[in-house]
Amino acid sequence: MKFSQPSIAVRWLVVVVLLAATGTTQAETEFPREWFWGRSDQRAKQDALVGKRAPNLPLSEWMNEKLGSKQIRGKILVIDFWATWCGPCLRSIPHNNELYHKYKEHGVEMIGVCGSKSGQEKMPAIVKKYGIEYPVARDATQEGAAAWQVMWWPTYAVVDRRGDLRAIGLKPEYVEEVVKSILEEQPYRSGTVNDEQAVGPGSSHAASSVPTHWLEGSAEDRQRLGALQGTTSPPPLDVRGWINSRALKLDELEGKVVLLDFWATWCQPCIRNIPHTNELVARYKDQGLVVIGICATKGGDRMAKIVSQHKINYPVAMDSQEHTGRKYQVNGYPDYYLIDRAGRLRVADLSNAHVEEAIQALLAEPAPKP
Repeated sequence: MKFSQPSIAVRWLVVVVLLAATGTTQAETEFPREWFWGRSDQRAKQDALVGKRAPNLPLSEWMNEKLGSKQIRGKILVIDFWATWCGPCLRSIPHNNELYHKYKEHGVEMIGVCGSKSGQEKMPAIVKKYGIEYPVARDATQEGAAAWQVMWWPTYAVVDRRGDLRAIGLKPEYVEEVVKSILEEQPYRSGTVNDEQAVGPGSSHAASSVPTHWLEGSAEDRQRLGALQGTTSPPPLDVRGWINSRALKLDELEGKVVLLDFWATWCQPCIRNIPHTNELVARYKDQGLVVIGICATKGGDRMAKIVSQHKINYPVAMDSQEHTGRKYQVNGYPDYYLIDRAGRLRVADLSNAHVEEAIQALLAEPAPKP
């Protein structure tokens, strides 16, 4: 749907009609359907984008702050597609300012994308008049609005730290609920370790022998995990309700490479990783890989349903009141921990992007002699 410069009456009619419609196809996504605007046909177009890498968003004429890939890397993004002539958009500005300041220190960034075919030239005046404090920019060609299936103003979207679009078409009052949900799943980790950064002070020798690009977390995180990583006696698993296996104990698995996958039934990245984890099991099981999925207590009542629905084929059990997660200092989902053939916890909080690489390296090591 394209917007031209309408009269004031027509503008309000368009806004009211579009915003009054409610979705009917949101039941299978992670957030309640009543949190979203749109008829079923509109929801279907936007729902098709959810769970995938966020579409490209070419922006220009930034105000307040220019954001590039470096500035948004690892951030949760709240994107507000708005128009200068849209009354509901303008009334949402104070709340946007509030969200911006409330969550910025938690690694959340607010971006106002000024779109629609008309009225973009008024953006600087509107920013000044209404006191917009967060970064705003123009979608001058409307390529962004087309790629993101924007059909009304405002359209709110939320992108997680991995760059996946988690929700679009949200009603303004539910944007914060989505942000809080993703923050619980993906806590902010300032100064994430990468190839160029050294392991933080206080890390054990075993930790420093691990390639830094295998590790997730800030220097503080790595220091906190330093006493755990490299230990020859990883914490025992305090779990229950095993599926796909009898109850397993880590000390029974010496000679194997064990991947502990801490996940949650409500965590969409965890669910999306299941097919890849199944592939890892199929590819490396005969070489000695054992994967154990440790399901978070919260939402654990749905564990059996998720195992069946998504065809998990490796051992899974539910954490007992998060006892195991606390022992391993898990602070987000999914989190991966890797135990080598000698029974040492070689990698605490393994980078999601390097799970297979680390598995291959540890499988290549010889098994300990009896």
